[in-house]
Amino acid sequence: MATFNEPADIIKQSIESILTQTYSHLELLIADDSTHADTRAVIDKAAQNDKRVKVIRAKQRMGFVKSLDAALVKAKGQLMARMDGDDISMPNRLALQVAYAQAHPDVDVFGGSMYIINAKGDLISERNYPTTPLRLKLMFIFRSPFAHPTVMFRRRIVDEGFLYNPSYKKAEDIDFFMRLYQHGYKFSNLTDKLIKYRVMGDLGAKRSRDQWRYNHQARKRFIARKPLFSVASYCVSWTYKHIPSAVFSRYYRKENTKF
Repeated sequence: MATFNEPADIIKQSIESILTQTYSHLELLIADDSTHADTRAVIDKAAQNDKRVKVIRAKQRMGFVKSLDAALVKAKGQLMARMDGDDISMPNRLALQVAYAQAHPDVDVFGGSMYIINAKGDLISERNYPTTPLRLKLMFIFRSPFAHPTVMFRRRIVDEGFLYNPSYKKAEDIDFFMRLYQHGYKFSNLTDKLIKYRVMGDLGAKRSRDQWRYNHQARKRFIARKPLFSVASYCVSWTYKHIPSAVFSRYYRKENTKF
């Protein structure tokens, strides 16, 4: 979990949703960049009360991507799960993913679907992700085939030298997943809803020009290895890069307000 000044009540919910999982054999590594005293206090209290919580802090701000990498390097488990500081994991999330990992030893990266909640925690929508290899690959052309905060992957990925690229200030997940796909790692998704994904503010506005520029850059690097897939992906990302932000804002508002 990479954290940066989430409101105290929200970060507390996120942490508790991990520590109260039905699967309890875990460690929670929190790479914390927070400067707000109340946020840091919630994190420190969790670490004091539960020895499974490990807090990682640096003298200078790490930033989101370096925070993720810092936690991955220190993690001890054979399975590593992503979590954001403003989301809520469903109680059986880790149990479902651990069982899936045991039943599918050939799959390296696996996420799931999610509920979408607003700042108050009210359910406003849901989002499903592809589960078959073909549908997953086709979705990859247009956008990430994973809900990033739901992803779990095997330790061997990190042991073999794969981390998030700190040069990607945005779209770090696209770059990471594309490098894994390029090197033959296997992807899948569970059908289960694994988290409650919190949307605060205008998600379309947060998908800035930089987001699509980094997205485009990641896909451009990929063309030489898998040309048919990558040319289509490159063209789509080029189009995204030139679509007005207002269009994305309308799209995300519609996608995130189904209920």
